[in-house]
Amino acid sequence: MRKTDINQYAGPVMVQGDRISTGKSIVHMLLKGLLTFFVICVIAAVIVVVTITSYVLSMRNSSVDLDLQKLQLNYTSFIYVNGENDDPTKPVKYQSLYSTENRVWVDSDKIPANMKNAIIAIEDKRFNDHKGVDWKRTIGAAASLLHLTNSGSGYGGSTITQQLIKNLTGEDDVSITRKVKEIFRAINLEKKYSKDEILTAYLNVVNFGSGCNGVEAAANLYFGKSIKDCDLAQCAAIAGITQNPTAYNPLLHPEANRKRQQTVLTEMYEQKKITESEYKSAMAESNHMQFVGKKKEEVIDENEVWNWYTETLFNDVKEGLMKAYNCSAEHALDLIYHGGLHIYSAMNVEMQKAADDVFTSKKLFSQSDLKLQAGFVAMDYKGRVLAVEGARGTKTQNRLFNLATDAKRQPGSSIKPLAIYAPAINSGIVNYSSLINDEPQPDYFGKGKPGPKNWDSADHDYHGMITVEYALEQSYNAAAISLYKQLTPKIGLDFMRKKLDFTSIENGDYNLASGIGGLTHGVTVREMTAAYQIFGNGGKYYKPYTYYYVTDHDGNVIEGMDNRNVTFTQAISPSAATVMNKLLNHVMTSGTGKSANISGWQTFGKTGTTDSNKDSWFVGGTPYAVAGIWTGYLNPAAIKDANAAKRIWKNIMSEYLSGKAKKSFQFDSGVVAATFCKKTGLLAVPGQCLEIGTGWYDKNSMPGLCTGDGSSSPSSAVVSSEVSSQPFSSAPASSFVSPERNPSSEDSQETSSNFRNTGDSSSNSSSTTSRENRRNQAAHETEQ
Repeated sequence: MRKTDINQYAGPVMVQGDRISTGKSIVHMLLKGLLTFFVICVIAAVIVVVTITSYVLSMRNSSVDLDLQKLQLNYTSFIYVNGENDDPTKPVKYQSLYSTENRVWVDSDKIPANMKNAIIAIEDKRFNDHKGVDWKRTIGAAASLLHLTNSGSGYGGSTITQQLIKNLTGEDDVSITRKVKEIFRAINLEKKYSKDEILTAYLNVVNFGSGCNGVEAAANLYFGKSIKDCDLAQCAAIAGITQNPTAYNPLLHPEANRKRQQTVLTEMYEQKKITESEYKSAMAESNHMQFVGKKKEEVIDENEVWNWYTETLFNDVKEGLMKAYNCSAEHALDLIYHGGLHIYSAMNVEMQKAADDVFTSKKLFSQSDLKLQAGFVAMDYKGRVLAVEGARGTKTQNRLFNLATDAKRQPGSSIKPLAIYAPAINSGIVNYSSLINDEPQPDYFGKGKPGPKNWDSADHDYHGMITVEYALEQSYNAAAISLYKQLTPKIGLDFMRKKLDFTSIENGDYNLASGIGGLTHGVTVREMTAAYQIFGNGGKYYKPYTYYYVTDHDGNVIEGMDNRNVTFTQAISPSAATVMNKLLNHVMTSGTGKSANISGWQTFGKTGTTDSNKDSWFVGGTPYAVAGIWTGYLNPAAIKDANAAKRIWKNIMSEYLSGKAKKSFQFDSGVVAATFCKKTGLLAVPGQCLEIGTGWYDKNSMPGLCTGDGSSSPSSAVVSSEVSSQPFSSAPASSFVSPERNPSSEDSQETSSNFRNTGDSSSNSSSTTSRENRRNQAAHETEQ
């Protein structure tokens, strides 16, 4: 065959073959892809179904941890306090709590059949037939929610059993998880109780508007009679309220209630629960129904107005009951007022009285500033709250806004020991006398503007390299932020959130400004006081509590409400806690907290003031207690009396310590005292370092020896002495002072007799005399 013939033969056939082969390949690939996609979808669907099924089944044993029989209790609850000499083993009755305000329980045989039938007819017509869940209504409600049907029945998907659970737990969020849990709870509840028990409980706890819980309270309010004496039309009027207690409230919206009442009567008639004559008679009565509106009774107890501690205790017990029984706030209150609880308060009567006296005194609060307010909390070092003051002045009502536990305020510099210095010392970034740079950070305020500013002059001077001791003593912002930048806000704020249980720190707070108190929401006095525990107890954080334990009417300790053996979090090491205690003691003896210091007692503490002096804090401790106080205005404004917080703290603490045996902090045996050079922050060499002080260090990580040129050499083990369990000591008398006066307070410009190091190592007798003259002049200036 010729070449041309071969070409004519081979060419066209191969092209056609390629096209056929390619077409088959494409079809094959598409089929394979579709098959793969189908298999993936099937696998994904199986995974989803298995996951959802497993999740749903995981809730099948969900139940309400409440005894329906105990809902009918109407016993007085009692609060007890420690006996003489604050003895918790000999509690004495302090106060009783009982109420007729919210509900009056009525037994099933006292509830008319018309009342039961009315509520069943309008709320759950198949109540007597289902097992806790009406699946037909549930599916119908779901279809309506998805707009698959347009049901105008006016019924929801919840049965009376489910509504009872919702009322007892307070859980009403719109979520599939909550609904599934509620379904299983309803099924399990009906296994435990009869239909009549469930219906009776429902009729006694459901909201019927105007603060009425239960049909008896509703009958008393709306008709001035007991529910057993209500007729058919009146029962229908009460039953009609439940769907919307505000919209169908007969005192507020009588016409709306009338229409709803007649809907109830119509349902009862159509469901053959009443006769035609009963229906017509009730309908006629409905058109002319009158409502009484009897005034509800108030809460009754032996002390008409509680003190602030009892107020705080009450709220803590309420929250504890909500958690213990997984119940609503309303039901928790019902348990307090009617459940016959025995509440063993942790209040220290002596300290609470001292705080009450100060907060109602007209002497300690400036009379020229009557609007100045305050919040105060005192604790021991194992979480026990000793005293609470939620506002200044005589308390005239109960259940008020509490400035010690509810109010969140910016903490100012009182946050520095928590967010910066404690975690920095605990992690070994700095020690007692390390040098940090008191200079502004570039672009701190944005747009190229450096900061932060210091408080101590009109120009907000900066001081260069200074020791940790001096930076904290004088509360210099720039030095603190310099260290905070090295530590990082993440470490500082995570420490506060995870170790010290601060709850209001937001993700947006993770910036440098938070290190000097710039938080989104602020903190509470209770949180700050609890956090400062760690500086007096070896670094342990105990969650604050106001009650030792709570028992039910039968004397059983309620699970989760026993604080007698509380556990702690080791927030910082014992050695770091000792070093921080010493640093904060220096604040009291030589720095911004000087006017709060209590003569003859070991103390530690820190001041805090926010921009424009809108908030003023003092948080500190003695060997017996730690306490925190905030002062300011309800509507933030510049405070006139900047020293009020320190003055009030000192007065309460002094009164509490009066007559008590002397007691010292217990320090970590691994911490030792040593003399340091203020110029370098290193251990001082005798005769070489002119500006010296006494610092405290972990003996396993001592600073090096000062060589005089800013470098260091290995430290000697002989330069220090152990300070464990010994009282605080002042700096050696031979310590040198610097030639500049130190105005100590960030807040009130309080005078100090200590002086900062200028870095000048030269000295002679004349300069020393000059320094002493300036020191004497400063010491005699009046403290503000």
